[in-house]
Amino acid sequence: MSPQIGGQIVDLRSEPSQRALNRNYRRNGKLQSCEPCRKSKLRCDHVVPTCSRCVRRKCMDKCVYHPNPLTKKRQTIERQLPTPAATINEDLSPAPLPTIESSEPGSPNSPTSPGYRILEEPQLDFQEIPLQAPAKLNRAASAPPPQSHQCRSDQGRVNPGFFGTTNYMSFFSENLSKLGVVSTELEGPKLPRLHISNDQIVRGTQILSFLKDTSLIHDFVNRSFVIGDGIVNVCIEPVMKQWLMKLWANHGDTLKKRNPEKLRRLSELLWHNTLTSIVVKEDMDYKAWAMQATGMNIRWEVIGIIAALIGQCATTLGRSDLLLTQHNVSKPILARRMSEISSTCLEFCRDCEALDDLFVWLLTENMALTESIKGGGSYALYRESGEYVNAIVAMGLHIDVKQGKRRIPFFIEQMRTRLVAGAYSVDISISSYLGRPPRLSYRYCNFIPPMDIPDTQLVASEDEIARIIASLDENGFGTSDKVSRATFAKAWVGFAPIREEVLDLSLGRYSREEIFRRAEVIQKKSNDYWENLPLFIRSMASDTEYNDHSLTGKRPIETLLKITLRQGFRANELLLQRVLIRKTGASWDKLVEAASSIFEDILRVTKRHDLASLLQSNISALLAVSGLRSASVIAVELLKQEQMPNYPKNPLLPRSRTIQDLSVFAARLGDVDPSDGQFTVCDQGRKVITRILDKILSPPSLSERPLALHIPHEQQAEAHDSEGLELNVFQSETAPHQEWPPPDPQVAEANWGIEVPFLGNDSDFVQWLESVDWEKPIL
Repeated sequence: MSPQIGGQIVDLRSEPSQRALNRNYRRNGKLQSCEPCRKSKLRCDHVVPTCSRCVRRKCMDKCVYHPNPLTKKRQTIERQLPTPAATINEDLSPAPLPTIESSEPGSPNSPTSPGYRILEEPQLDFQEIPLQAPAKLNRAASAPPPQSHQCRSDQGRVNPGFFGTTNYMSFFSENLSKLGVVSTELEGPKLPRLHISNDQIVRGTQILSFLKDTSLIHDFVNRSFVIGDGIVNVCIEPVMKQWLMKLWANHGDTLKKRNPEKLRRLSELLWHNTLTSIVVKEDMDYKAWAMQATGMNIRWEVIGIIAALIGQCATTLGRSDLLLTQHNVSKPILARRMSEISSTCLEFCRDCEALDDLFVWLLTENMALTESIKGGGSYALYRESGEYVNAIVAMGLHIDVKQGKRRIPFFIEQMRTRLVAGAYSVDISISSYLGRPPRLSYRYCNFIPPMDIPDTQLVASEDEIARIIASLDENGFGTSDKVSRATFAKAWVGFAPIREEVLDLSLGRYSREEIFRRAEVIQKKSNDYWENLPLFIRSMASDTEYNDHSLTGKRPIETLLKITLRQGFRANELLLQRVLIRKTGASWDKLVEAASSIFEDILRVTKRHDLASLLQSNISALLAVSGLRSASVIAVELLKQEQMPNYPKNPLLPRSRTIQDLSVFAARLGDVDPSDGQFTVCDQGRKVITRILDKILSPPSLSERPLALHIPHEQQAEAHDSEGLELNVFQSETAPHQEWPPPDPQVAEANWGIEVPFLGNDSDFVQWLESVDWEKPIL
């Protein structure tokens, strides 16, 4: 712990009853005494927060440790912070930005929260204490304030949760208003004031320590946007830039110098801001909205989102990536550390009962990082995706993204539309992957597909946005032939309802005839939707043939998004055929055909070394989900073919090529990094596929061989005896002469389909190789 004037920084996570010794000494070398004991000239036991004598005398509120007891007190100045909703206009405000480390605590720029005051002493910088404290002097720094902090908004916190038509107050609200009775009690319950403990404030100061390395934060955040384009992220680059710029401008020195007292004050500021709600106004641009969560309005949601983006970027990198070596960090350690920080910030927001856009942003980013670290089948991901869905429903965004308002900023409307589409798509994808019922159904949602507008254009002016919307095609897709994450979100939300229909057919109880009828309808919906998508989304002609994306003119992320959309369409067909086989006993032909098309695309995309090096975790997820699902169907079908009494003349799978492809795919699974969340699934799939290949390629046992190929018992005995020879039998200069047994007549007469001379000289063997008709099938 770092020493500090007036006491020491202690871990406030311990129980309140656990007391510590104040180790500050006076000039005469003796321990510092509390004010009541010093004035009464009594012996003090020097314990913080309250000495034993003050406890016995019941004067705990006066038990303070003054660092300079003989100095004169000055007038207490009380100032208020600007509300978190206030914004800073850079053009109209040439004055220096307010910071935590302002030299004059009583100046207008001092970040004093409402309900707090700062005690001014000459040449000393004191921490803040609540107004309710009877003592006018500050306690030792190691002693927690007498009371916990609490939200002091005069208006209170109104529950923003969504109430449907069957809620418990609906009868009153629908009938009393018709009768002319209006009651303010029908507006919704008021939430109690929330108390923030010193334990939470101290934990906040510990979380802020990762922000000291500004170069690492900028490099990793920029890399996540430049290479990955966000992919599953919701945070857009213009907003993130605004957050970071104001964060360093207001609190850069505090974060770099890591002064314990100033970090604590910054933590208090973060808690106070997070206790308030984000305001969305009709005429608000993205800078004004972003300013509500940065600078002097900084919130824990922003800190968590920054950490989540860094962690996501780390998971996509190879262990030897230049970005990791440049900052001397380990990929798995950095990813886990950022996950812990992001999860802690999310916990802070839950303590503040936050429920707004920023909270859902943090949920989404943290969920994506959890999937990269722990995998798609982990309970942690299942729990966090459920909270994502719960927040969307609680805010009422699944019904109306405008939340009853006539108009909201365009970029907020589009971001909320993406959030709803993402929550539904993620829930259906995880449910189908795990075979569980969905938690959000399209039957109860008012889905509005997001527009295919890139992130940088979402924050454009109204005239520019109107021009962009006018340039979209009749289905709302762009005409630039570029696939962005907006394109992906818009296209994928069309696959999700079809996947839900397949999942319902799998989990529901339907008759055989009804299954066939519904499967036909689902198949038609899927084909029609795929055919109506723009050609630049469906075509993969030039995306997977080259390793250098400069030859195709497309970024690696575009290829990844297109291949994922393509597999989304084919996965619906594969899962549908799986349901038909399991519930109706249908043929495997269509299932194998769908699996083969998916497997072929997966093998092609794994040849793209630029994808594997830049988007490692995304390629691993593709291997674990689409690749392994299709490979398992192919491997099982190949094993069934091998075990048939009579090998089919026209098999569903060509034997040689399929064995080679499965071998390559198993090697790809073996290349997955052990720190990747998909490693366990990929390693398990690799072992199963390898075992199947071993079963297929291993020579048949003696009992399984044809009688004509049996070797005489005497020759087996001789071979067995030769295996028992000592290792030094060939240590002489020349090997002993070995007599080859004469060929068995039955073996020589076996028809192998190739006429080969038996052990002739080398020239004869070479001539035979040149004359063999390799296109001739082996019978």
